[in-house]
This record gives sequence, C-alpha cells and structure tokens, in this order.
Amino acid sequence: MNQQEYRQRLLDREKRYPKWEPLPADRPVHIHVDSGYAATYAGQVAAITAASLFGRMSTPVSMEVDSMPILAPLPWDGEKLDEVVMRTLQAANPYGCYEQRSPQTDDLRLVLGRNGNGHVVHGSGWGSYCGREPSPIPQSDELNPFGAAFAVVAAASRLPRALQAATIEPTLVDTYTWRAGPVSSGAVTVSPHFDLGELWCIGVGSVGSCALFFLGLVTRAFHAVLVDRDVVKVENVTRSALFTSQDALNKELKVDVAGRWLNEVGVQQIEPHRAWLDEIPERWLGRESGTPDILISAANERNVRPCIEQGFPPLQVYGTTGRNWQSTLFRHIPLKDACSLCVPGAETVPLPALCATAPPVSTESGDEDDVALPFLSYAAGLMTAAEIAKVSLTDKAVGRNRVFFEPRTPNLVRSVTLNRKAGCVCERRDAAVHEGAIQDSRFASLSLNNPK
Repeated sequence: MNQQEYRQRLLDREKRYPKWEPLPADRPVHIHVDSGYAATYAGQVAAITAASLFGRMSTPVSMEVDSMPILAPLPWDGEKLDEVVMRTLQAANPYGCYEQRSPQTDDLRLVLGRNGNGHVVHGSGWGSYCGREPSPIPQSDELNPFGAAFAVVAAASRLPRALQAATIEPTLVDTYTWRAGPVSSGAVTVSPHFDLGELWCIGVGSVGSCALFFLGLVTRAFHAVLVDRDVVKVENVTRSALFTSQDALNKELKVDVAGRWLNEVGVQQIEPHRAWLDEIPERWLGRESGTPDILISAANERNVRPCIEQGFPPLQVYGTTGRNWQSTLFRHIPLKDACSLCVPGAETVPLPALCATAPPVSTESGDEDDVALPFLSYAAGLMTAAEIAKVSLTDKAVGRNRVFFEPRTPNLVRSVTLNRKAGCVCERRDAAVHEGAIQDSRFASLSLNNPK
C-alpha cells in the first residue's frame, strides 16, 4: 500500500463525519510540555495522551518535551518521556509529519501545563481545564490519569473552533461527577493498582481498546477476557489508542493487539477469544456464578446486547460514539438500573433460548454508520475507564448513569438518568436468578444492597 492509498484509508471515516473540517495542513499543531508539569505523573499522562490522540488527527504535529524518566505507575518503566512521546506520536501514520522542535510562527500552540504562551491544557487529579487563561486547578501528586487525559481530549475537540475564534473557550470539568466546574470536595483519591477482578471487554474496537489503554495507565490488577473476531483495518487506527499502522497492514486481530499490549504493560491474566460473543455461548452462558466482575460492553454487532442481557450480566460500563457530535457513557447496575436494551435505539430482537440458537442480527448498517472522530472515541474510552475506577475505589455509583460528552456545547459534559424502558427484558427476568448469577462478583453490593 503506497502513501496516498494509506492516507486515503486512514482518513476515510474522518472525512465522512458530518460537518467536520480537518485541521489545515499549513497550521501544524505544536505541543509544548511544561518542564514542571512533565515531572509529574499527571503531566506525563497528558503528554502521552496528546501524542497518541494528535498523532491520529489529520495534521502535522510537533512536540517540545524534556527527556526525563517515566514515573510509576505508568507502564513504560525504564524509558524516557520524550522517547515514549515520539514513538507514540508516530505509531498511527508512518507518512505523517511529526517532530521534536521549538515552536514556529505559524504553529497552533498548545501548552500542557498550568500556563504558557498558547492554549493552556491542564489536568490534575479529577480536574480538567483548557483555555487561554492560566489553569485554576491546583497541582496535585495524586496518581490519577483522568483529569489530565480528559483535558487533552477536550482541547482536541475544541481545536476547529479555536482556529476560527483564535482561542479555545475556557472549559473546567470535574471528571468525578461529570459536571462543569471545580472538583467536588467528596471526590475519592485514586490509589494505583486498584483491583478490578475479572473484566470482560466484549468488543475490542475503538472504545474498548481506548478504555483498556486508560485503565492500563494506572492499574494492571485484573484478569482480562477479550472477545472480538474483527481484524484491525487502516480505517480503525485513528480511533484507537492501541492500534498502530503496522497492526493494520498486518491485518492482526483486535484481541491479539490488545492482549499483547496488556501483557507488555504487566497484566498477568489475559484470555483472548477470537470470536463473537454468540459464537462462544458455553463461555458466556456457562460461566461460573459470580463471574465476570464487570463488563465493558463495547460491541454493537450480531445482536450482542440481547445476547449479553440473556446471560444475567454483572455491572456494565461502556461508552458509545455517534454521528451527532457526541460520545455517551452508560452504566448499568443489574437489578437497580435500566439495562443495555433500555438505551434508545438498542436492538430489541426477542431473546432466543441460547445465544447461538438464533441467526445473528447485525445492529450496524455498514461503513456509513462506522464513523467517529478520534477525540470522540478517546472520550468514550476515557469516560469508561474513569467510571470503572470510581466504582472500584468507592464500591458505589457516583452520579447519574448516562453522561454525554458534547464538544459543541460550552460545558462539554452533561449527565442524565437513563430509566427503564416499559416492557424491557430487565423488568421481566427472574430477580432471584440474577442475584444468584452476580452475588459473588466484585461489585455485587451495588445491586444487592439496594435492589428494586
């Protein structure tokens, strides 16, 4: 595949996105990482997230970052920050224009840090800020990746408007409550290596792989079960923090790429299933009571949501992207919340007796619907990872069960309640059987302490 063919396929989904205008090729993005910020865990998360995300957007990118040791619990032990940043920046596009240099006159300048000459991008703890003025967020030593990473995603989503208005409108977000403004005084402190138990990622595409990436920045204490039969295509690379150009050119399976990355960063137990969920009913419907502990339900194809709900699932957390300039986070607490079939637009095919006894039903209508901008997929994966962290650290649900990331709105995020849909399977199925299926799982107390 030559350079022109590769670039055409790489940007295919981006070009199809409604009302999206790519960043101009004659305005390189320059990202300066403040030295003081780069010496912190949050600053290093911001720098690596920026390299990963901006390297997947259609624009030349230069970075200015010091060489300093990677800090724990980041998984690149023994490496230097500038080396990891440049390798990450170049991973998606072997033909891209990426370099380490000082800013130049025509650059669109981003500054990772509390202040500087450019659009300020700063996060610490659960707090996230981007805008022209100095950041109001106090610097913290907390080993929390979510505020820092979200600030980068927010800035990327604001860049097109910044080009028109010559500024990024100031945005302050509390990623603990998903509200605009400073961080809640009741926010939990993140302690690294929090235990997730057995985590199933059903669908290891853009959102699933991004969720695994952001979780892997702070913990590797989980047993990962990966379910997906799809291969990495060039068109997928711009929307995943794990997929590289080489993975696409080699047509590697998504579960193999994700499994290899998890192994490299230190996850001890990895169980890949190179199949769709309906192809392994013995593993899903025949699993032991109390397993898994949590599902990242990041697939949409082959009637997968009815298949999941048929199996009396545990806690589900996942994000979605769409064509309406939104990413959406969902949390489904069994016996308490609406289920995944209550989501507007979810497939409502009647449930068969076993996953594999009915022909698979696709909930995707083809490539035209498979479009998302890089920052939307990153937002969905990041919100998924943050929500999993909150539940793990507090053993309770924080905030409402549906959160929207909306780059075209002033506050960027809003939360609403997803209610049960009348007549849905979650109203009809046997509560006692569901209790028995989840009672020994890691997060069963969320359901069993407050059942409806």
